[in-house]
Amino acid sequence: MFDFLIDFIGLVFMFAVRIGIPLALTLVIGHWLEKKLAPQEEIRKSEETAEPTPRTREGNIIYVHCWDIKRCESTQRAQCAASERPDLPCWLALQAAGDKVREECYTCAFYKPQTRAA
Repeated sequence: MFDFLIDFIGLVFMFAVRIGIPLALTLVIGHWLEKKLAPQEEIRKSEETAEPTPRTREGNIIYVHCWDIKRCESTQRAQCAASERPDLPCWLALQAAGDKVREECYTCAFYKPQTRAA
């Protein structure tokens, strides 16, 4: 009977060593990684919720249009090529419509000369 108890205790101990220690180690490493990565996630979330700037684009959608910055009247906006193509930056919409890029476009926050009109 005593041998059976010693064998059972040995079996439980070996089970704990074989399963418990790796499990505990995995939990400790996971907790450490969670604490280490939490500040980076907070920064990423704050960037996602921040107000978009003129250069912030997602796909082809521009969140702040040039007429918002320049405070154009609706009559001016109706005559502008940028209002017809709100998915493009205003200077690129001018190019796509066949017009030349204006001098004022070169100093604008929207201007990215490496992009080509489609």
